[in-house]
Amino acid sequence: MDDFRRYFASLVGSWEAAAVPHADAVVIRGDGFVAARFPFPVLNNAVLSRPAALPEINDVYAGVDDYAVWSELADRRLAATLEAAGFRRDVTTRPMLCRLADVELDDVEPGSVLADVDPGVVAELNGVTAELVTGVRGLRAYATPGLECGLIVIPVGTDANVSYVTTRPDARRRGLATLVTRAALRDARAAGFVTASLQATPMAESVYRRVGFHPVGHWQEWVPDRRP
Repeated sequence: MDDFRRYFASLVGSWEAAAVPHADAVVIRGDGFVAARFPFPVLNNAVLSRPAALPEINDVYAGVDDYAVWSELADRRLAATLEAAGFRRDVTTRPMLCRLADVELDDVEPGSVLADVDPGVVAELNGVTAELVTGVRGLRAYATPGLECGLIVIPVGTDANVSYVTTRPDARRRGLATLVTRAALRDARAAGFVTASLQATPMAESVYRRVGFHPVGHWQEWVPDRRP
């Protein structure tokens, strides 16, 4: 399995794991698309890989105002289809993967990062409800002792899916995100995971590169254009 496929399998698997505790959440794998519909708008995301599948994505989100469709940034066919259907470009993100055997992770100072903290604390750091991360099987949450920075790891096969990485504004530029990520990856490797994957904003990409992640694609996110 190539690195993008491994990342993508972990991404969709993490959506499915997050959906289990919520009876009104669903993840649909279709021909040319995957779509996650949750009662929480921040998790309403779909990946489009075939232009003809866009109407099926729209059906998944019928009656939903807030959702995003992701396409490969370089795919002009998908861009043209989405623009013609009334979507506008939003943010871009980088899917990234790390092979845990290839990175040095043994120098994290003991006690500098707390494992298995309340995942609701990490959700609150991200400004979202704790319900998003409550009851997800196998989830582990990490944070600095002062709760300035945290993240969440969801196991998907032999990949550790990393998400909800955030640092309080008053604690940024101190290397805390790097520290917490390295601690989580160290534990993942010790537990037998082979890779870790995540999505990076343009601002955070350099942080994850320093940890040992490399890009495996480039997403363009699209949202329905509801401007007057």
